[in-house]
Formats: sequence, C-alpha cells, structure tokens
Amino acid sequence: MTHPAVGFVLGSNFHPSELITVSRALESNGFDSVWCSEDYFLTGGISGAAVVLGATETLKVGTGVLSCFVRHPALTAMETGTLSAAHPGRFRLGLGSGVNSWLDQQGIGHARPLGTMRGYIESVRLLLSGAEVSGEYGGFTFDKVQLAFPPAEVAPVYIGATGPKMTALTGEIADGLLLSVFSTPEFVGTQSGLMAAAGSGADTPISTFALFSLADTVEEARLKARPVVAMYLAAGEPGPMTGAIGINEELAELRKGGAEALARDMPDSWIDALTISGDLDSCLHRMAELGAAGCGEVALAPISVDTMVEDIGRLGAAMKTW
Repeated sequence: MTHPAVGFVLGSNFHPSELITVSRALESNGFDSVWCSEDYFLTGGISGAAVVLGATETLKVGTGVLSCFVRHPALTAMETGTLSAAHPGRFRLGLGSGVNSWLDQQGIGHARPLGTMRGYIESVRLLLSGAEVSGEYGGFTFDKVQLAFPPAEVAPVYIGATGPKMTALTGEIADGLLLSVFSTPEFVGTQSGLMAAAGSGADTPISTFALFSLADTVEEARLKARPVVAMYLAAGEPGPMTGAIGINEELAELRKGGAEALARDMPDSWIDALTISGDLDSCLHRMAELGAAGCGEVALAPISVDTMVEDIGRLGAAMKTW
C-alpha cells in the first residue's frame, strides 16, 4: 500500500499554550505537517500557524481552514506573505467556505461561495506575486492595494471542500484539496474523479483530516471515539462523506434521537470507517488505505488530548518501520 505523509490537526480541543510542546513533539517524532484549525470561537488558524512555525524548523504548517467570507483577501495575503517570508517554503494557506451557523453568529453573509472562493484566491495570488490590485474580486473591493513585502515564493493554496461543485473548483484553480474528517477511501476516490473531470485537477494533491483514537485495543479506541463521532454526526446533515459508505438513510433515522442516540446505537463499523481508530497496527493500516485511495497526506485530529503527546511518540516510533 502507498504510505501518505502524516501530520496532525492542532487547535480547538486543547489550550493554545500547549501548541509549542505538541508541535515540537511532532517534529521530533518524524511527522510531516500541522494544520492549525480555526473553529469559532476556540483557536485562531493564522495565529496558531505562526506559533507552530516559530516553534519548529521542518514541519509544513497550514491553516485548516480559514473562511473566505471572514477576512478581506488583502489581509489574508498580508498574513500569508509574512509567514511565507519568515518561514520560506513551509506555510500552506487552507481556505474554505466555513460553517454557516458560526458565520450567522457574527452577522457575516455567506452567499455565492464558489464565486467568492474563485475571486478570493485570484486576488490573494496577485497580491502575493507583488501586483497592485484594484477592482472587485469575489465580492471584495480593492483600490490600489499592494503588499510592501511580497514573499519570494507564493504559498500553495488548498481548498477545503466536500460538495461536488467546490471540489471541481479545487481541481480547476487550487494547489491542493483538503478534506474534512470522515473521509473514507470511497469518498477520496469520488473527489479525485471530480477534480480530474475539472480539467487540470487530475494531479491535484489530496490531504485529509481524520479523527484519531489510539489505544491498546480496537475496542478501547472505539469507546473513546464513539461520543465524538456521534457529536459530529448529530451536528451535520447526512451528506456526500457519509453517503460514500451508504449509511445516509440509517444515519438520518438515528439522528432523530440526537448525539445520545447515535452514541448508543450506531454500529462499530461506522467508527471503523469514518475514523482512524484502534491499536497501532489498525491505525497504520487505515492510513495506508487512505494513501492507496489517493491521499498524499493524512492529518490526524486527536480525540484523546490527555494522551496526545504519548500517542504522538507511540505512533511516530511505529511509523519508522511502517
């Protein structure tokens, strides 16, 4: 099987003061990357990335993901340029449309996500290349905006997508596709096909997030993952990711009872399919399956933050003979 690069998703479920310790543990144990989450109102993606970049020397670090509706593209370009100049070749800009309910809390509109994303990325790239930008891009207005310190190298731009139209747009204009937790080999294959059909997207790199639960036994790992999986499934409607493994009809019925019913009644097979959970061998096998399906990178979102550093050490040691 093909072995993907392996990183971690950091932020949101632990205090930001721990970012330095955890990111250094990842680097010392041979991991490749960190994606810094931006879940409102928990931890910031750009500030988190700055902390991790400053604390390490080799890790690739990205934002996972920034909403294209929240910040003006000029500000995102400025932040991206600063991080790219200070840490050449290490920063990746991850963008998405965001969670509508969080945007609604802030009174931020989220109409026309495809047009907004297209214009957002075009304007960010122009600014990072040193150009002066005027006009309207994705609903944002520019009047002779130019970065004073454009970086020598333009950071790669990844789009976080699950729907078919945004995935196709990713294949057309982005440097990489970033998939959310609950990606399966079946879903990865579908997304790869959508990007290939978009023209130049056949070779677009795919990275995926994955909920991660490591324990001495598969049963113990599932037990830790179960309430978290239930919470995620209860929070969102059945969609393409769960549909890829044919569970949407049963999921819709179980969701009527909320997270509690899901945690109690969902089959173990859902946890096995939608997460990287189990003992070391099970987790390594699952990551390899995603790699074989087309993922060049798997970023693990830890469920057990209390054992996170220990789990990093155990998994890192096992990966040396993977």
